Amino acid sequence: MTQENALVPLSPFHSIEVAEGFQHLLARPREKDFSLRSIARKEGPDGRELVQMQLVIAGRQTRKAFPLADRYPIHFLKSYHPWSFHGDPQVEFENHRAAAEILGAPGPIGYDANTIRSSFLPGKPLSRLSPFTNVEPQESCLGIAQQADPAALIGLWKLAEEAYAQVQKLHENHFFHRDLELHNLIVCTAPVRVFLIDFESAERDFHGTDAERQELCFKDDAELLRLAIYLQSGLGHQEGRLADASLAALPHLFRAGSLSTFASRLDAANRRAVGG
Repeated sequence: MTQENALVPLSPFHSIEVAEGFQHLLARPREKDFSLRSIARKEGPDGRELVQMQLVIAGRQTRKAFPLADRYPIHFLKSYHPWSFHGDPQVEFENHRAAAEILGAPGPIGYDANTIRSSFLPGKPLSRLSPFTNVEPQESCLGIAQQADPAALIGLWKLAEEAYAQVQKLHENHFFHRDLELHNLIVCTAPVRVFLIDFESAERDFHGTDAERQELCFKDDAELLRLAIYLQSGLGHQEGRLADASLAALPHLFRAGSLSTFASRLDAANRRAVGG
């Protein structure tokens, strides 16, 4: 009789089934971490590895050093190579913890001189769900939106609204992500929710001038505002904070020569939507 897979918590919101072949690593962990899967790696211009990201089962050393690793033994490990130039993992850890407290999201697990550990989010980046990612020229996104299934556009709109609301909540707490591209927004399905990741460039407790604050806000918002414009070119004008902000920012989101094209396509999409 085959033993059932074990269900192991990844965060307060998520769990994962672990196959029988790996369950002994949870019950009787090795001294050092066991790598379940390599998620990504970044290399320098010379081909040397700078950063490695893995899904690991925590070993005894890790569980002893970080109590949360004992609660969430399967987690995300980002390792910076010691000889590479990188930010301070402690700063990244504190940024992540502050954002998690503001948003009610899973927090980080721990850090040392060259690594940071956090809850693994079992989802996909919003960039992989969007049909507009890496499409050039930008005007081509208008045709994609018009041909797309409205149900898919509606689903993406709801995700973009949720992400935008979270970003605005951070801003209201003087917190700026400063690297908010769609690949740093993870969409999980159980429950359906968007989570922000990668806080190494974030800035906390910012109290600069109004102009400086507006510039940081726009940099954080820009990718979501562009996505909102693409989606509305297929769905028609929407309501709410994201819709209003995207239309207000339209002159700043795209090349000057293409603004009339975007404006006319948005108006046409709205007429189609109103006309049924």
